[in-house]
This record gives sequence, structure tokens and C-alpha cells, in this order.
Amino acid sequence: MTINSTKIHISEKNLLHNIEYLKNTFNKKILAVVKSNAYGHDINLITKTLFKHGYKYFAVARLSEAEKIITDPELKNSNILIFESIGKDFLEPVKENRAFHMSINAFEELKEALEYGISPEKIQLKIDFGFGRNGIELNDLENLKNYIEKYDLKFAGIYSHLFSVKYSDGIKMINKFKEIVNFLGKERFEMIHLQNSLMTETFGSIDITTHIRVGELIYGIQSEGTPDKNLKQIFSLKGKIAGIRNLENSNYLAYNLKSDLKLNECRFIAKIKIGYGDGFLKINENTKCLINGREFKISLITMDNSFIEVDETVKEGDEVIFYPDISFSRPVFNMSIYELLTILNSRIERVLD
Repeated sequence: MTINSTKIHISEKNLLHNIEYLKNTFNKKILAVVKSNAYGHDINLITKTLFKHGYKYFAVARLSEAEKIITDPELKNSNILIFESIGKDFLEPVKENRAFHMSINAFEELKEALEYGISPEKIQLKIDFGFGRNGIELNDLENLKNYIEKYDLKFAGIYSHLFSVKYSDGIKMINKFKEIVNFLGKERFEMIHLQNSLMTETFGSIDITTHIRVGELIYGIQSEGTPDKNLKQIFSLKGKIAGIRNLENSNYLAYNLKSDLKLNECRFIAKIKIGYGDGFLKINENTKCLINGREFKISLITMDNSFIEVDETVKEGDEVIFYPDISFSRPVFNMSIYELLTILNSRIERVLD
């Protein structure tokens, strides 16, 4: 019997293809977003792989994610931007670790960080364009400029966030961002970035920026708009059939009546070791997977197993592929790709191919 064979396979070749393609297409350096366990792909595996190939700039949401990256001693030589504000009680790790760059999301946070002894070379300023999330408000810019000039401060970077705005509004915000950077002093910022993946595709290369801040595109997942066929999915969720049962003389499957599952016409059911305890939710029931290049229906998902309607051509040990093209999953599940990937938990091993 095949046991615990289900794994998430990460294609190193496709990962490097995507990041090189983005770097060359937009003629910008890459700030790789690896928050939420690298969108479910494994934060340590992704950062280690990219670092090995010369990519040393990463972004995470939380301090705990940055701390996880540097459990690999080699990654202490990377640069990790932390998006969320860090309270004064947690500034010591930022001060101690050369890899960590903190975001300043309010003018008072800047004063607090500098008073604590955080070097401005470990600080990136976040500007708020009114998304109700975080960032220095526009009405604080005059005071910020005076403060910067008074202490002759030079920072690791400055950035903002566009996300899904109307095109005309996006152009206005890009121009406003340029004005702000020049107002504060472009020469005071080593790194300047504005666009996430979607806005990189929408607006292309912006002259004032040094980096593009991309997450989903380096993983080859594209949630909206016209997909770029040059990008390749790096993720494969695969496993092997652990057993096949003939249901002709059975009334039940797991804890369910065959009739309730509409399995009365089903002869063979295959079991694979993945369930909602792994983050493979019951929303996947009645969707399709691939076995030997053919589609078969997933009929039931329990905590530890999934059951697939098959025919006599399918054998124990055959490979099953889930989400063969994750970018087409949203209309099927009415659920974002981010949700589908990030909920796949650590019970599923990630391996680099």
C-alpha cells in the first residue's frame, strides 16, 4: 500500500524562469514577496533557492516570518522587508539582525524607531494612498520632510501600494508617488517600489522605481486579467493512489451512504492520502483531478483521505495530480488562489524538483 505519498512539488527550473523573465521584461530588480509561507509554497525552500541563485531581497508580512527565514544561517546575509508595523517592545530583533528591514507606517513610528537606535538604513517608509491599511498619511509629508532634512536621514527604501485600482486612478497615484519621492529626496532612498504583481502587469515599468514587488507572478499564478503565457506554474500537488475498492456490493463509503454521495453507478473508488486535515478542503468535492492524463471526479474528502471515482484502468500506485492549472481554479471554487494555496498546511511535505 502507498503511504503518505502526497507532496507539493516545487519546480526550481520554473521558479528561476519566472523571476528571470520578470527581471528582464520590466528591467527592474526583484523584491520577492514570500509572506504566508511563500503563498503556500514553503518560505524556507523558496528563499533558500532564490538566495542560492543571487536573489537576496525578500518581503514578508510579519516579524515571525522574517525570523523563520534566518533559521537558515546563510539567509542572515539577505535583506528582508517586514510590511507590518513592529511595536517598540519588539524592535530589538530588528536592531540585532542585519537582514531585517522594518516598514514605517506612521510618522511617530519613525521617531520611535530612531530613538530606539534602529539605523535609517534598516528602515523603509510606507506611504498611504488611502487604502485604509497602513502607511504614512499624506498630511504628514511636510513634517516628515523637515524631520528628514534636520537629521540628514538616508533610508533603505520608500514604497506604497496600488493593488486593483481603476487605470486612470492608478496613473494619478503613480504620478503622485513620483512627486512624493522627489519631494522627500529621491537620493535618500536606496530602494523604491510601488507595484505588486497585478499592477506590474497593468502599468509595466515605472521609471522612478528600482524594484518590482512581486509575489504571485514568481510562483506562476495569475488570479486576474489576461494570463501571461511566459510564466510557468511552479507548484504541483501530487500523490499516489493508496488503494482501490470495488463498491458494487457496498452501501457505504467512509461514513456516508453511497446514495447520499450519488455513487450508486460507481464501481471503483480510489483512495489517496490527503484530506481537510491537510488543508485540502471539502470545497474540492465534485471537482476533477488528473490520473494518467485523464480527468476523474473527487467524490468525498475526509480528514485524512480523499476518494476518487475511477474505472478499471486506474491502479494502485498511479499518480494523481490536483490543481493542474491553479490559475483556472477561482471560477470553479469561487475562492481565491491565495486561499487555496495558503491553507495547504505543513502535513503536506514540500519538495524541490
